[in-house]
Amino acid sequence: MALYKKLDLWSITDGLDRMMDYCYNGNEKGSPYWGYYYEQINELSIAASDMYIELDTLKSHLYREMPYKRIAFSDEDDSDQTAIAWFNTAAAMLYDTDMTELLENENIFCADEWEEKKKRISALGRLTKRQQTVLFTEVTAFVTRYLELSAAFDTIEAVINELDYHQSAVARRDAAAFHQASYV
Repeated sequence: MALYKKLDLWSITDGLDRMMDYCYNGNEKGSPYWGYYYEQINELSIAASDMYIELDTLKSHLYREMPYKRIAFSDEDDSDQTAIAWFNTAAAMLYDTDMTELLENENIFCADEWEEKKKRISALGRLTKRQQTVLFTEVTAFVTRYLELSAAFDTIEAVINELDYHQSAVARRDAAAFHQASYV
């Protein structure tokens, strides 16, 4: 896991897509360990799919609860822009958010990250207590679950890659064949 995790809405969507696709396209190298972990990979893929649907529900809820907010140069409709902008504002308050990535996804380039963060903090200050509670509770809970799912997925992927790197199954098979041939 990197020092800064990309927690803007687009990066989370890409991460969920990657987890869902890994179940079908993840064994590109024909790993002999894939079968051992397929059940867990499939479960994580299903959980990522469920989170993807939950993210759409969260976006709809944010649009209904939060004031209108526009993202410059965005092709999204107004409801998506509002939900994305507020989701990203809440995500920007989390310590590990990669502000550069978040701002670039909102088509804000070469900006002072600290100034942008201060603007978002002042926008949060204009919200009602109810709106702040909804925003932080729902976004933080979703991001936390996403990070847990992402960590589980990254762990399984790393285990498969490490086993492939050391080729322990291939080495054992070769050793067994050697021992069997020496007895003949």
